[in-house]
Amino acid sequence: MKWRETTLEAKEWQTLILGPFQDSVVCEIMRAWYGVKGNPSLQKDVTDQVLKAWKPMEGLRIFVSNTVFGCDPARLRFKTLCVEYRMANVLESDVSRGNFAEGSSTLTMMPVVLSKVLLNVVGATVAASGYAVAKVMTAANQRYHDEDTEIADNKVFQTAFSAWLRLNGIWPSVEYEPCPDGSDADDMRQTPLIVCNHMSYIDGFVLAAVFGAPKIIAMHGTKQTPLVGQFAEDIGVIEVDRADKSSRRATAQAIEDHVKQWTPGQRPLLLFPEGTTSNGDAILPFKKGAFLFGAPVRPAVITYTGSWHPANTNFKANKHGELEPTGDAEWANQFLGHLVHSLQVKVLPPYHPQELERTDAQVYANNVHVVMSAAYERLRTDHEQQESWHGTVHRRLEALFSTHQLTLADEDPCHNSSCDRSGTSSHRAFAMPADAGTSNHRRRTRRTNSKSQ
Repeated sequence: MKWRETTLEAKEWQTLILGPFQDSVVCEIMRAWYGVKGNPSLQKDVTDQVLKAWKPMEGLRIFVSNTVFGCDPARLRFKTLCVEYRMANVLESDVSRGNFAEGSSTLTMMPVVLSKVLLNVVGATVAASGYAVAKVMTAANQRYHDEDTEIADNKVFQTAFSAWLRLNGIWPSVEYEPCPDGSDADDMRQTPLIVCNHMSYIDGFVLAAVFGAPKIIAMHGTKQTPLVGQFAEDIGVIEVDRADKSSRRATAQAIEDHVKQWTPGQRPLLLFPEGTTSNGDAILPFKKGAFLFGAPVRPAVITYTGSWHPANTNFKANKHGELEPTGDAEWANQFLGHLVHSLQVKVLPPYHPQELERTDAQVYANNVHVVMSAAYERLRTDHEQQESWHGTVHRRLEALFSTHQLTLADEDPCHNSSCDRSGTSSHRAFAMPADAGTSNHRRRTRRTNSKSQ
């Protein structure tokens, strides 16, 4: 068993949170002290208290104060709780390398956080207004035109929801690969199921916005939640009790019911067959739940391209490359502290299973995984090449600009002299390198923003 030793610290009046971790992860508390950092004589060993508070299934959560530890090792001094621990069986896919803001750099996030909070208020107002208008319009259509429509089908609602995402700094770019049968590639209602890789809490919101509000599976009780409950009911959320030991069976039953009731043109069900989130280095193996009933699926892959990767993992690599635990609180701070979260979505043609795949769900899942993994790697490679090209152009422009300045300095008779420059100016033009506007690859896909009207 390979162990990784690390430490976790929290200042006085803060809450130290460690875990809980995945079932496969083994975590052991080795030592803990409370006092002044860097001064052992003003530190008190509190290992026993921390061990008592540690629960393997729930993790560790301690509010750091003198009262909790029953002592004050350094009066009138700022104190720290430091916990030294070691872990084993940490999955690489559960370690985020998302370029977290750390230390003093977190102070620069405060203006962005305040801006995002204000924009969120505006976005929530826009979304709520769109929802209210859509509800009235849907009720009117059902009453006076006898139309069997849902709020999620309403364009006003979909537009308002997309506006809320963008006010949160979420800017998706969507690309559809052509369908071999010539059907409309951006029609997401050709199959009963949509399957996509999963990295972040915001995946579902993004895909719901760009795919015209497909149905989703949520935990039991969502429809009874104040404010959110009625909204979940109206957009057709499917509830599953994940706390129940038979939740897998319940989820499978919900998928089967949807597949049986679905007809072409109706809203599909969005599923994440990995069953959990990852750091996005690769697509995890698929569970077979989405493939049990041999129904066609519409594969899609998503990748985040911003300065911070919003993957939801239990661990992160800090700026020194060391492993540290992370959680929802830090994720929320980083999300609010970064102004823009750009991402790219690529939608593949519908996948219709062959006879063997219809009878063997695991074979079906594995084959779709191969197709999606290849598309995901192409998507990431395209983005990396684009970023590399932008960097090359930027460096060449800087070099040209620097050479241009030197040339002007050499030819300027007033350079390094006291002559009067007033009323004189010089304008010179320079050309972009011949290869700067070309790309080393071709896209055989079409983007939605370039689709013919």
